[in-house]
Amino acid sequence: MLTICSIPTTAQRLLLATALIIPQLAFCQTQWQAKVGVQFPDCLSGATGDQKLASGCQAEQVMAFVPNEIWIHQNDSITWTHATDEGHTVTFLYQPQPATVGAPYPAAQQRPSGAVGCTAYGGATSANNSAYDPSGANGLQCVNSGTLANNLDTYTISFPLQGNYKFTCLIHASMFGTVHVLDPSATLPYQQSAYNAQAVAQAANVLDHLIPDNLPSNGGNPRVFTAGHVVATGGGWQYGSLFRFVDAHGNIISQNSPLIVHKGQTVEFTNVDPVEPHTITFGCPTDDSTCPQSPGPGGFVDTNGPLGSAGDGAHFAVMNGPFDPADEQHRDAGSIDQINSGLLIAQAQDRANGAAPLSGTPPTSVPIAQVSPTLNRFRLTFNTVGKYRFICELHDDLGMIGWVNVVPYQGD
Repeated sequence: MLTICSIPTTAQRLLLATALIIPQLAFCQTQWQAKVGVQFPDCLSGATGDQKLASGCQAEQVMAFVPNEIWIHQNDSITWTHATDEGHTVTFLYQPQPATVGAPYPAAQQRPSGAVGCTAYGGATSANNSAYDPSGANGLQCVNSGTLANNLDTYTISFPLQGNYKFTCLIHASMFGTVHVLDPSATLPYQQSAYNAQAVAQAANVLDHLIPDNLPSNGGNPRVFTAGHVVATGGGWQYGSLFRFVDAHGNIISQNSPLIVHKGQTVEFTNVDPVEPHTITFGCPTDDSTCPQSPGPGGFVDTNGPLGSAGDGAHFAVMNGPFDPADEQHRDAGSIDQINSGLLIAQAQDRANGAAPLSGTPPTSVPIAQVSPTLNRFRLTFNTVGKYRFICELHDDLGMIGWVNVVPYQGD
């Protein structure tokens, strides 16, 4: 917490004297500190995804502002430090107002994508040290940091107007916080040391029970899960995601501890994370510029087996070819072992605000209505003995990588 004080002007001295306050009192502005995201263990920032998987680095991601509720004085500022390798934004949107013809701000605003940000009036992003003021009188009616991609990036916002303001991350639709801006004479409930302690406690609370205790079995067939956990505070939602694949017992899958599958068996991959999307991708990642397939996590790559959706809404595919994970960057269009599940994610009606999970491309706001469930399950049948490496295309750089070893049945 940094406090900057200035000597009062003559007019301010008269005001202070009128209020029976000592005239020599200085006017102070405070810069508060908070964090955007936390990762645990926080290590090996420059390592490859495989190294992060092996060491456990960045496996547990706290997708939250910590603390996510702060009381400050008018004209104070807050500096958020980005404390993770997962990108986030710090965004204060236009506040809904009564519809008025010719008003300088929209009557209401749906949640925009990260690419749109504040473009209704100006650029998508706002300069560091911008002033957030939904009235528009003293600053910006919408303030957006843009993606904070690097660990220890910072973004500062000042608050010239009293009020209570929600803020969010435009990349992660269930990540919220609140700032209470009070009169300069008001007593604040917490000092910076208390907020530092709250940040640690909130991160620990998010990470508690990150993997569910009751992962279901599936009639003897192997299962793989991606997991997460949502919590609520007075400031809004926070959540954590495990950027790893786990088996039905909650054990992390790796090259040294692979999922063992018999030839001909079907593995069911299920995303039980209530917020974060993931993919199950074998072979060349489709968002890799060297990949011969069309880009994007929503599409399937080539396979010579059946591919589609089962009657119960799960995606399915069959892998009939051998697999050489060392050759992952040198596939050709005829490869028979490149498979991508597409996004596995909870549908809009399962979410707090009805916003689509990925916000890179507008439009992303969708109504909450009776719609078909999202395909958050993917079944893959392995017909060839071998070792299979798979990733989540969105988070493999943080170590979200798994292995399946397909072995013959006894007697084969």
